[in-house]
Amino acid sequence: MGIELWMVFEAVAESRKDLENSLDDHIEKMKTEKELEIKEYEVEESEEVEDPHPGLDKGFSQVAEVRAEADNYTRAVKTVINYGPTYVQVEGPDMYEMDLPDAQKSLQEVATMMHQYAQMGLGGVLVSNPEAED
Repeated sequence: MGIELWMVFEAVAESRKDLENSLDDHIEKMKTEKELEIKEYEVEESEEVEDPHPGLDKGFSQVAEVRAEADNYTRAVKTVINYGPTYVQVEGPDMYEMDLPDAQKSLQEVATMMHQYAQMGLGGVLVSNPEAED
């Protein structure tokens, strides 16, 4: 048994036309991933919203819910990194054991992604621990 995930994706755009098929396309791409099975999904109708994000007074929002099963924890981590759900919940199994090399591989996926963000100027190295300041 793999890692059962429930994910919520939200797309926001200035016009309804810009949203057309974006989440469907996103999910179709997820379906091609090895070690990941999309069990079910639902894409809601888009709706007009006020202040969907900074700089946009009015726009359109569309939400999709996806249930998937990743073959292993590393695939679950990669899925979240690569597809960026707004929310993710691990629904099963209740217990999951992994050996040290798998744990290392999962953490390295996160470290690699953070390094890529830093190289693009979208993030950087954590130089302080904000939790310690509380």
